[in-house]
Amino acid sequence: MNILVTGRPGCGKSTLILELLKSLKDKNKKIAGIITPEIREKGERKGFYIVDLASNKKEILASTQQKGPLVSKYGVNVKGIDAIVNEFEKSFSDANIVIIDEIGKMELYSEKFKTMLEKVFSSKKIVIATLHRNLVEEYKNKGKLIWLERSKIDLVKKQILEEIK
Repeated sequence: MNILVTGRPGCGKSTLILELLKSLKDKNKKIAGIITPEIREKGERKGFYIVDLASNKKEILASTQQKGPLVSKYGVNVKGIDAIVNEFEKSFSDANIVIIDEIGKMELYSEKFKTMLEKVFSSKKIVIATLHRNLVEEYKNKGKLIWLERSKIDLVKKQILEEIK
């Protein structure tokens, strides 16, 4: 079962993922995954980390100080993405749920990330991933697509938890 959550910027995709993680950890599920929290300095977003959920290892995904392919004002750290994908692969086989926040332009600069996505989507595991809205056409056949609005975070969380029981 693959669930893809998309929506406009600021709709709460990452908030939803963190809420789902909290609920699923309370149920003792084996979770593997990757999240991409913001790097903030003095209230201003300077970039993103990429974090492996099982090991808690993190790298810089992209930042205003990073050299690499540009997405908006952020340089993408492809080696950092690859390192976290390597970490993720260590926990993938034992997991019954996979969380990915997010599938976006930055992450897709990594060939390792793309290969990992194919493996994840073709597995028999439950997959919950956020998807940048510009990639919906490319990924809509990979699973159930949910359009998220900020006012519906609790409803969508409940719906996803019911579906994956």
